[in-house]
Amino acid sequence: MNTPLKSLPESFWFGVAVADHQCEAYREDCPDIQDQWEAQRRLVRRQQATDFWNRYLEDIRLSQEMGCKVFRFSLAWSRLEPNPGQYDEAAFAHYRQVLEAIRSAGMEPLVTLHHYSWPLHVEARGGSIADDFPDLFASYVEQVVSRLGDMIHYWITFNEPNQLIFGYFKAGDYRLPPGNPPGTSVDEQMAKVQRLIPNLFIAHAKARTVIKSKFPNAKVGANPFLLGLPKWSRQFVDWQATRLKEKDWVKQGYRYTEQSFPWPRDADVVVAMLTVTPERAEQVNFSEVYFIDQLRLLVQFNSQVQQSAQLAGQRVAVVTGTTAASALPTAIPQAIPHPVPSLADALPALESGTVAAILADEVLLRGAIAQTPDRYRLLEESLQPVQPYAVGVTKGNPRLLEAVDLAVRKFREQGYLSQSAQSHLPHLDEISASVFQVRQRVPISFNGEAAFDPTPFRNPELGVWLQKIHKRGYLLAAVRDDVPGMGYRDPQTGEYQGLEIDLARQIAEVILGDRNKVKFKPVKVQKRLSVVSSVFQCLDPLLQSISILSSILNSNWWNLGMAGKLPTFLCPEGCAYQQDFVGLDYYWGTRGFQPKRLIQLSKSSQGTYTQAPVWPEGLYYLLKQHAEWFPDQEIIVVENGCVVEADGISRIDYIRQHVAQLIRAHAEGIKVKAYLCWSITSNREWGFAFGPNSDFGLYHIDLDNDPNLTRIPTEGVAGYKALIQASVASS
Repeated sequence: MNTPLKSLPESFWFGVAVADHQCEAYREDCPDIQDQWEAQRRLVRRQQATDFWNRYLEDIRLSQEMGCKVFRFSLAWSRLEPNPGQYDEAAFAHYRQVLEAIRSAGMEPLVTLHHYSWPLHVEARGGSIADDFPDLFASYVEQVVSRLGDMIHYWITFNEPNQLIFGYFKAGDYRLPPGNPPGTSVDEQMAKVQRLIPNLFIAHAKARTVIKSKFPNAKVGANPFLLGLPKWSRQFVDWQATRLKEKDWVKQGYRYTEQSFPWPRDADVVVAMLTVTPERAEQVNFSEVYFIDQLRLLVQFNSQVQQSAQLAGQRVAVVTGTTAASALPTAIPQAIPHPVPSLADALPALESGTVAAILADEVLLRGAIAQTPDRYRLLEESLQPVQPYAVGVTKGNPRLLEAVDLAVRKFREQGYLSQSAQSHLPHLDEISASVFQVRQRVPISFNGEAAFDPTPFRNPELGVWLQKIHKRGYLLAAVRDDVPGMGYRDPQTGEYQGLEIDLARQIAEVILGDRNKVKFKPVKVQKRLSVVSSVFQCLDPLLQSISILSSILNSNWWNLGMAGKLPTFLCPEGCAYQQDFVGLDYYWGTRGFQPKRLIQLSKSSQGTYTQAPVWPEGLYYLLKQHAEWFPDQEIIVVENGCVVEADGISRIDYIRQHVAQLIRAHAEGIKVKAYLCWSITSNREWGFAFGPNSDFGLYHIDLDNDPNLTRIPTEGVAGYKALIQASVASS
């Protein structure tokens, strides 16, 4: 092995980690906020997870065999306090057994009190932004300390506290619970974040006081999640955070969301049966969903085809630029795609026998059947049951998007959607009930008519593009003109009609106060995205990079607060310097201002790990920076680790390269105390599908297919063990 380890002292610790929600099995009698979140958003549920609750002895033994000296785990607040003020002594006894097992194995326990999860009853009282949250958290910590404190020397109050803001601020989507009701404005999101940050600092300080009042020698800290940024940009974003004025707080939210020049090419909005997909979301912002469709197959009425499997080897027409075209190879792998420009071109091909079927949205196909009864029929099966339609808006227009979201909610919730459907879709009753609905990810809670108040969007001062619409005097909406019932232009009168036409009028009513102040621009299927994509879209990667680097939301605000460098409206008086060691999590980074790498870095925070940029030297610079801020405190790398492969680098090479930077820092006198590899085993990575992109485990567990949850060593086990042994031998 090329990595020299002789500079690490005998007192240095290598370790591993687990977390309660990611590793402990689900219990119906004490679900946590993450369980609710995953259920509401139809994410992957933890189920048995790794069954660490029952198999902790095995995982502790495996860690011991690698030579680890520290083992991190977290306490499940929802298990310890399943009901307000009612504590489960059996759960406390269990965690005491875990602590005893760790100490018996010659390892130091590092215990996390709050690891992205908390009881539902805490959230019901207002959660982390409630006025009494710091006291609730301190009360919970007091119970833990009174029962387990004698076994714990190192404590972490909040896991990655700087990431908890993304449970209230929508960075593309809410990365964590609890989220906000649909349509929550950037102003409202930032107001909640402004309540959250001080609450976390106060709760941390109160918890530390509780711990040290009973165990003065205990060491308390936290572990913010830090990205590796070029030195100048890291200094700039941190400098911004230290000088932020409260009056400028909301602007930070808009800086984060306005990642493009807000200048669409040809229309303000596109309302044209535009299905939401991740690929399209890279090009435009989507409103809330207003209609759910599904992909179906249309055949001639007398066709012998009864199911999609019979279409193997036959031609199936799909309209280019649609989700049907992209879905066909997966839905019917052996079918032969027959691209056509429109449904009008597909129908003659079906009638002539050129194609055996047409794959398209059901609402389109139902319209064709309604116009020519007894000529076509639909196959019973649905090939892709969820086709959510939303309004497309140019990126960089958060105020316009908020206005559109309000219009969609009014259209949906105040009965206009149903009225429009009854008027324009007479064949709607033939569509299954599961199709015509809007599936909400988060339960909606409206505050009466106030939730539908359009007044803010009639103020032309709010947003550059809203100003332009007000000055122009009408909304320009790109719509379909060839789909009866949805978007159709009468060839005789030139009048537009349909459900989406009614929705476009609703948007005009919200923004301009008059549903007739809208002009329609017919758009072909293939051009739907381009009409609202930015004129300067080629510059979007650069603008996204600037956004990533320029917002306090990506600053190291937690440790800036601990160092007494943050404004008091974020870190209140008495909350600075309330730590006994410096903790940090580091995974990804980039050394230079390369837009592609910076965008990959941003996406890594949202779970795209295999393409995340690896920059081991970024860890060294962070260690050096924190040694300058906290010269007398130990530094613990609480989390560092890799999926099977990231950025073309294998897990064990990733670990070696990062440990080498840690050794470099230690050789320069930086007080690095420990390095913990995330994680000892595969685990449920916060609702992500399990696979190489989400598997950080040194020991692999086939979570989806192995009922025995067998721990299988990867090459990372032998590599990490050898690295630890080399360190011990050279001490």
